[in-house]
Amino acid sequence: MKTDVKALVVGGGAVGTAIAYHLAKAGWDDVVLLERDELTCGSTWHAAGLLPLFNMSYATTHIHKYSVEFYKSLEAETGLNAGFAVVGNLRMARTNERMDEYMLYASTAETCDVPFEWLTPEQIKQRWPLIRTDDLKGALYHNTDGYINPADVTMAMAKGARQRGVVIERKWQVDAYDWNGEVWEVTCTKMAEKGGNLVATDEQVI
Repeated sequence: MKTDVKALVVGGGAVGTAIAYHLAKAGWDDVVLLERDELTCGSTWHAAGLLPLFNMSYATTHIHKYSVEFYKSLEAETGLNAGFAVVGNLRMARTNERMDEYMLYASTAETCDVPFEWLTPEQIKQRWPLIRTDDLKGALYHNTDGYINPADVTMAMAKGARQRGVVIERKWQVDAYDWNGEVWEVTCTKMAEKGGNLVATDEQVI
């Protein structure tokens, strides 16, 4: 394993692989990602993977919008299906206060060029006949919202990162970080499976 790198990314989940991928895409040519077990085995594999585009934060809405476009292009780049499905998002309101809240969402979406629709209870019933609408004030609908399979998109980003030169090392646990005044010294321990459990070995790298 390389012991002197420009960027060390710790964690092989959706966040770690995304960071490694985008560093490489930005031109960083000396990036290593360490994962103590297998890719996606931490929190990523059981994440919901929801992709709501609308948000009351202008910055977050732009990030969500970028994510959707990124996931669409990732399959073409890597050949791996990111598990991205556009199914739409219907937010129903039973009170005027909730409708007021959705107006804030809508104003942010409009600023960020995210499409949305206001629906009356009658329009909701027409599109989704099984929904009970007698106590609804209305709804906010985003037809471009969807979800991803977190494990699939992580594997796709990992492949894309490797294609751009990132080195991904599995079974390495990061134990400590120490700033020596010039660089970060990172202590790592090699992990191994024994009896179905992941245990630390005597092999260490600083």
